[in-house]
Amino acid sequence: MTTDLLGERGDNRLLATRHGHMLVNRHDSIVGRSLDYYGEYFEQEVALFRQFVRPGDVVADVGANIGAHTVALARLVGPTGRVLAFEPVRLNFQLLCGNLALNSLTWVDAVQGGLGARDETLRIADVAMSAEGNYGALALAELPGNRPVPINRLDGLFDHPKLRFVKIDVEGMEADVLQGSRGVLAKFRPALYVENDRLDQSRDLLSLLQSLEYDCYWFLPSFHNPANFFGVAEPLYSTGFVDDGTRIHAQGMGVNLLCIPKAANAKLAGLLPVLSVDEHPCLRACTPRFTGG
Repeated sequence: MTTDLLGERGDNRLLATRHGHMLVNRHDSIVGRSLDYYGEYFEQEVALFRQFVRPGDVVADVGANIGAHTVALARLVGPTGRVLAFEPVRLNFQLLCGNLALNSLTWVDAVQGGLGARDETLRIADVAMSAEGNYGALALAELPGNRPVPINRLDGLFDHPKLRFVKIDVEGMEADVLQGSRGVLAKFRPALYVENDRLDQSRDLLSLLQSLEYDCYWFLPSFHNPANFFGVAEPLYSTGFVDDGTRIHAQGMGVNLLCIPKAANAKLAGLLPVLSVDEHPCLRACTPRFTGG
């Protein structure tokens, strides 16, 4: 655990981490706690991003949260590149902007809003974040309230030939983001990194990616990176597939898709390709493929 450079006052902490100084909410049970415990957050994802993102590239970080990956992506593209970071939740967006400013990442455009299938304004709750919670997993559909938040199509916002990579982590709105990005994806053919941890939405999401002419691969990173920045040996969370008798849960890991344009004809070593729109690591019939069983 690192030293809080702000002391013990207020809801936020200031930490020295792998990719720079980071403000976190001290009550956040996942992103903030991981940065505090490991000095990093899902660093295995950053290692994957590094294989696709180069200096001078343009990247979209959709669902940027407090910027744990935005900061890392900005360092990968460097000052000749550009990162567009979208975050609709007010206090997460405050921390995102603070983290970009702390690290002098002036080539990042932070947008307080979300992406979706159409241009609209949602009204969501203003989450206080003063008690323990997972503030990186706030689904807009589950936050009815009075605070207006703009939702736009990426197609209506963006036209840049160097777009190389799009990360989408939007708590169940992944398909909506893709629908509103059809033109951009068809024109620039970036690689995609898409969260797919919702079993009830997986088939439609995989079918959509297939229709967009992408080959998809499963990527299941663990929170625990043995080579973590603070050198902590004990995992913060247990990792594995847990069967509660009703369904299987992926515990201590992410469930994501790395998606490459079919025209690239790429074969990625070390990653399991998606074989069917009906498969998912948390489907009992499929889990053995992901556990070696």
